[in-house]
Amino acid sequence: MGQNDTMKYTPSALAARLPNGTPDHIRRLFAAVPRHRFLTDVMWGPGFTRYDRTSDPEAWTRAVYTDQALTTQLDDGHEGGRLMPSSSSSAPTVMARMLAAADLAPTHRVLEVGTGTGYNAALLCQMLGSSQVTTVEIDATVAETARSALFTHGVHPTVLTGDGEEAAGDLLGYDRVIATCSVSRVPSVWLHRMRGRGRIVTPWAPSPGAPNGALAVLDTTATTAEGRFEGGLAFMWARGQRDPGGTPPPHQGVEAQSTERVQGDPRVPWLDGEEALLLSLLMPHWAFGMGMEEGGTDPYVWVTSTSADPGWARLHADGRVEQGGGRRLVDEAAGAWDVWQRWDRPAVADFGLTVDLEKGLQTVWVHGPQHALWSTPR
Repeated sequence: MGQNDTMKYTPSALAARLPNGTPDHIRRLFAAVPRHRFLTDVMWGPGFTRYDRTSDPEAWTRAVYTDQALTTQLDDGHEGGRLMPSSSSSAPTVMARMLAAADLAPTHRVLEVGTGTGYNAALLCQMLGSSQVTTVEIDATVAETARSALFTHGVHPTVLTGDGEEAAGDLLGYDRVIATCSVSRVPSVWLHRMRGRGRIVTPWAPSPGAPNGALAVLDTTATTAEGRFEGGLAFMWARGQRDPGGTPPPHQGVEAQSTERVQGDPRVPWLDGEEALLLSLLMPHWAFGMGMEEGGTDPYVWVTSTSADPGWARLHADGRVEQGGGRRLVDEAAGAWDVWQRWDRPAVADFGLTVDLEKGLQTVWVHGPQHALWSTPR
């Protein structure tokens, strides 16, 4: 890279490229902490583009200081897997968004769940000081690599190896929990380890098979966590909550109980990320994916119920809608969209979540907790 190119791929340049509206104190963190110190020599970007520091250091550096998520581990570090991302460095704009949502103060003690590369923990240490930061990582190899990178950088947070859904560091308590993994069940221990009123910032989705997810910003008491979603956000799942995979969807090999043909492509709402996320907030207990008919040229979308009331649907590019089981999911979705229209089309940020440990419920609501949509037992 020439001198001009080199200047484009530095911590300061990355900080300058953060979105308008990023608080200045957050922007300064990214200028002060070199991301390259925390990235693995081999990593993968969007579209599974592979970057190798040894064979192409210039491309590797460009990737590091471009605003993108970078996968640093596949298949939990095992050989011969399905090439599923299992650890990463989040896109800097996403990290900045979550740090801003946490509304951190100099006296706050922070628990980070999901150490990953250690880069986010380094940003927290830059802001609060190492003694105020505890980070927990379930993967021992990832934890040790992050611990070494943090030490080399000159910061010394408490780095724990363990399951952040169950263990949360020392007993002194925290003011903030920042999770770098998606959950559908907000762990009780995150509330129990708060000192006084605190805040949880976590990616959340209704279930591992649901589309994408949202950033939940939840203010806590001793027994509740409640707040709005601040837009869509997709993260890797916490290992204790992710879909294990390998189970064929219940529609496979089953003849439809009803078939109709509609105008247009019925797959569209389910494949549009924002629409599908809204639908997951309006209509609980479903998962989806894609399949291919024998001899087909276009994949179909399958949708299946995850509740005790079974049901499934297949939606085809040619307008065919097949359904089976007692729960007619496509009909239910059409009703949910009608309600959404009557409510003046609320955005994701109009929805929110209440976690109530005493009642044992998680409740999704719209336009305030008094307007509950649906609840699930914890």
